[in-house]
Amino acid sequence: MAKKTKPEDDTLLDVGEAYTKTEKFVDENRSSLTYGIGGVAALIVAVLAYQSFIAAPAEAKAEESSWRAESYFEMDSTDLAAYGDGFAAGLEEVMNDHSGTAAGARASYRMGMVHRDAGAFEDAISAFEKAEMNDDVIAILASGNIGDCQVELGDYDAAKSAFEKAISGATSSLAESVLAPMYLYKIALVEIELGNNGAAKNRLDEIVREYPKSQQKNGAEALAASLASN
Repeated sequence: MAKKTKPEDDTLLDVGEAYTKTEKFVDENRSSLTYGIGGVAALIVAVLAYQSFIAAPAEAKAEESSWRAESYFEMDSTDLAAYGDGFAAGLEEVMNDHSGTAAGARASYRMGMVHRDAGAFEDAISAFEKAEMNDDVIAILASGNIGDCQVELGDYDAAKSAFEKAISGATSSLAESVLAPMYLYKIALVEIELGNNGAAKNRLDEIVREYPKSQQKNGAEALAASLASN
């Protein structure tokens, strides 16, 4: 076997030279590097401080303020839930005073439901728009409810946009199998109202194809067949 020879390569790295260059770089940029590392550390400390001394207490205060209103809501005591009992805050107060917290978002969503059920659809939309939070299911439901309210107001283009947002969120959530086909069906109905039967059928076919075990599957199949025959 022929003896392998090491190929000559003028670009081979000299380890000693590399260390020398590295040390030189550190020496020349010590101040910048120190400030850079210090800046990252300061940012981490600031984030932790915010979470510990601002965010956490705000969340705790919001939860303390909302529990009575949420209890009334679960008992279907709508007026007490929405506007308080004279002692404890209602959902509207929690929504306005504790925005940016999980309890505030829940209050906004529930206040939206109160307005929706009372037929105050514009107020309901305003409340649902404040219900964005880390809980993706609540955010999806809020978008879907905005779509429902826009349908009631006769603004089908706005309803379509809201349902599109709900579908987008649903397809990347743990509740996809329940929420996605529900909003696909609703947007199909909106497309029909807008005269877009082809787009409506595509949505319905998507339900049948992608969510065959959903509650909407049979209705979607039947409606798609009726559109195809027209």
